[in-house]
Amino acid sequence: MTTTPATNPGNTKRVFDAYAEAVHTLDSARSMPLNIQRQWVILFAVAIAIVAMVSGLYLDVTARAAITGREIQNLELTIAANRRTNADYETDLARLMSNQVMQNRASQAGFEMLDRSEADYMVVPGYLPSDGVHFVNHVIEKQVISAAPEFHSSLFDWLAEAARSASTPLGGLR
Repeated sequence: MTTTPATNPGNTKRVFDAYAEAVHTLDSARSMPLNIQRQWVILFAVAIAIVAMVSGLYLDVTARAAITGREIQNLELTIAANRRTNADYETDLARLMSNQVMQNRASQAGFEMLDRSEADYMVVPGYLPSDGVHFVNHVIEKQVISAAPEFHSSLFDWLAEAARSASTPLGGLR
């Protein structure tokens, strides 16, 4: 058997007063003219629609920024992998161009070492020897895309720029 707690006489009066106030509020809402009720409902619906539109715009811009950021990270990872691959190729080329490997390859091809006494040198007037063979291209490092200032603007900066550009007359200068 369960027992119910005894009701407090003061608590019953508060519940009754709250019920009476709720009934009074509903009665006063029913007694409002119909056009005023419609205006409040329409105003509430418009406010909800505006909040939904701004939220949707914010989510769209945020999603695009996140997708673009992920693509930039993937491109930077690809660039780093390509740099590592190029460094490996340069290491292999340096090993293949070393004196010991070149001498081994020349002896396997049937060449023999030349004695200095057997060499004939000939001076050709007007001939300027080249500096040699250069296998490394000089690459100018560009700024990383994600470090560019265009990718660090907030939604409010973007909206301000969009409003500023929309308010500029066609053909006009700022």
